[in-house]
Amino acid sequence: MSAHTRSSKKALTLCLFQSLAGVIFGWSNSEGSGLFNMDAYQRRFGSCDAAGVCSLSTTRQSAITGLLSVGAVIGAVGSGSVADRFGLRLTCLTFIFIYLIGAAIETSSVNTYGQICVARLLTGLGVGATSGLVPVFQAEASPPRFRGLVTGSFQLCVTMGIWGVSMTNWGMSSYSGDVSWRIPVGLQMVWAALLFVGFVLSPESPRFLAKRERWAECRRSLANLRGLPVDHADIDVEMDEVRAAAAKDKERGQASYAECFSPKDRILWRTMIGVLVQVGQQVTGINFFFSYGVQFAQTAGLSNTYIFQIILASVNVAMSFPGILAVDRSGRRPVLLVGAALMFTGQIVVGAVSKAYPNNAIAGDVLIAFTCLFIASFASSWGPVAWVVCGETFPIRLSNLCVTLGTGANWLFNLIIAFAAPQIQARIGTGITFVWAGCLALSFAFAFFCIPETKGMSIEEVDAMYLSGYPAWRSSAFKKAQEEAAIKSHEKHYSRSMHREGPDGEGKSSQQTSARTSAEVDAANVV
Repeated sequence: MSAHTRSSKKALTLCLFQSLAGVIFGWSNSEGSGLFNMDAYQRRFGSCDAAGVCSLSTTRQSAITGLLSVGAVIGAVGSGSVADRFGLRLTCLTFIFIYLIGAAIETSSVNTYGQICVARLLTGLGVGATSGLVPVFQAEASPPRFRGLVTGSFQLCVTMGIWGVSMTNWGMSSYSGDVSWRIPVGLQMVWAALLFVGFVLSPESPRFLAKRERWAECRRSLANLRGLPVDHADIDVEMDEVRAAAAKDKERGQASYAECFSPKDRILWRTMIGVLVQVGQQVTGINFFFSYGVQFAQTAGLSNTYIFQIILASVNVAMSFPGILAVDRSGRRPVLLVGAALMFTGQIVVGAVSKAYPNNAIAGDVLIAFTCLFIASFASSWGPVAWVVCGETFPIRLSNLCVTLGTGANWLFNLIIAFAAPQIQARIGTGITFVWAGCLALSFAFAFFCIPETKGMSIEEVDAMYLSGYPAWRSSAFKKAQEEAAIKSHEKHYSRSMHREGPDGEGKSSQQTSARTSAEVDAANVV
């Protein structure tokens, strides 16, 4: 096996394992859709009338769903500065531990509605932090040609979490005791524990260690991540790149959230793209279907609401695979644009049919079919690609802060939808799909005019493209122009080198580089 293949395999394995953060994201965010309809859950945390009939009010449903998003907004935005100080690995481990505490409280809840609220807030902190930081680590660690696959796998794991909790809710819905809801709630601790182990086994971010000038640890971390010896030539090359980037960042000073809104180097524009692509993912209406899908199906007159939820979750998982493959083959822009157009079609048809033919069996089948079209389009486009775009848009120095702002915006709109959507649906019924359709039309325009094509580019090349000022709809020509410029520069450099009188300057530089590399290797080998 070549060193190149070995390094890619090691990095891919670590990055894909960390995508388990997506499982707890999807599981926690969607568990309520099934729990709210379980009799045992309603008796525990709802209110009962004189006849002994218990129900969970719309306000309580919104609060239980929304408090996860409140915690997630705080975790996503706050974790960026914490990670800058203590490192990605330690920060993720801390927030996963907080998530485990919240999940344990939720699973052990007895009759107190407030206990559920506290638990959801704590699990939200963990979900928000990991959903913001994991894509940052993946964008740094994965090889450029696989970055779309790796970062997109986070969304695949989100869909698997949604599917898993839907299947569990359906399986437990036939049980009458507390086990019906404790099992779905308790299983989220299993995935969080596996994610915790994954981060224990992962190295710290090499870029963080470089910012702290811990060069020996940085070399060890890179070697561990790439699956190569610390004195391998590829590690020497990457160490030079990391050192140069760290020196440039040091000149600029400590990164801060204020800098994320600076117009210099088009950082404000890039922050806007990272935030709005995450907002665009939410306002498609996807989490409405997974958080309140059972209730939507009841409103639409469908009989077996749990089966409806399982169908949607299964389509979501299955169609995530072509989306992850397409993002690195077809590119970011085509996938986003086609996906938005298809989702728009699905939402319009679902709203029109459900309004024109309520409680009609054939109309119900049409509704399911076009809802599946909507879900399939999301899973293969805005689902994975929003995380890819957000993870690769920013320079390494600001990525922790800017990506967590984007993730915070995602969770903020998740919160708004969690509280507002049930109230809107209570007034206009299935007509809520027209609201999502209007948002999708805006998202299509945003993707066309603002999101550039970054397929196959390194983080440094993406940075150069933004600095070049290429408009988004012409961005696919940037890489070709860069390659042509590189060829011309190489030819010019070669022509000049033929007229040099001697290699003395070059030899001296090589000796200095070799001495520095040897010192790093010696330090890295001391454990």
